[in-house]
Amino acid sequence: MIGHRLRMSSISDLLFDPDRSYDLSIVVSDDANFISSLMDRVKTDKTIVLTSRGKDVNVREGVIFYTYNRNLENSIYFMNFIERLIFRIFLGGYIKSDMEVLLVSEYPFRFLLEFNSSAMPFYRVMEELSDIVDREVMEALLKILFEIHLEGREGKRVGTLFIVGDTEKVMESSKQLVINPYHNQEEDIRSLLNKENWESIKEFAQLDGAFIIDSRGRILSAGRYILVDPHVQTTGGLGGRHLAAASITYATDAVSFALSSSGTVRIFRNGKVVLKEDLNTSEG
Repeated sequence: MIGHRLRMSSISDLLFDPDRSYDLSIVVSDDANFISSLMDRVKTDKTIVLTSRGKDVNVREGVIFYTYNRNLENSIYFMNFIERLIFRIFLGGYIKSDMEVLLVSEYPFRFLLEFNSSAMPFYRVMEELSDIVDREVMEALLKILFEIHLEGREGKRVGTLFIVGDTEKVMESSKQLVINPYHNQEEDIRSLLNKENWESIKEFAQLDGAFIIDSRGRILSAGRYILVDPHVQTTGGLGGRHLAAASITYATDAVSFALSSSGTVRIFRNGKVVLKEDLNTSEG
């Protein structure tokens, strides 16, 4: 859960420090008057509205909208859903580390939340893994995985596996399944930090096997088969891709990013899942 301060409030008595500014405010509401009134009262650099009505709520220009299904009556389920949407907002580039964020919900539950973005689970994990993988590389990789999930290929959702760091040992613990499309390619063509390469990365994600990437985001290989350690097991009915992700991080100092076709991304280190995020946000 988000590290935060929580206050249950009515619409009329939401209290804000008039001298405090926020880097980002997030409003959960279908009421245009409520949203506009809140924007008048709160000092914020940017506002994002989570609504079931999309832009039909008709508030001022410059507001960013994310749409969700309003049928979220369970409080625990709702908070989990909010965390997933915040992760989506991060993937959209609107949340950076160490931002002061205000979240106000008008429906289905009325509350106010204040938190620093660095307390979010994905930022904590990025900090923990920064000795192996550059944060910029992790952010780019998560966004690529999100695009792979959203777009799929040929009308189907696809899963894939990226292994980052300790590349010498990883290569020793794997073998090439198909011709490596990155063999003898120039560094700029192999960098996942270069957005011009993302389309080809998404195409090669259809290949069987894993991407092998160094800590600076340079792709060494795609279509790589991981030699699984027989002592490593996964739980919860996870398949071969996740077994490979767990095994390679157990045998090396690498970090694995596994995307399932259902839209869940798991990050593995030392053979265990250190972060799990659901990339789906449509609720039916």
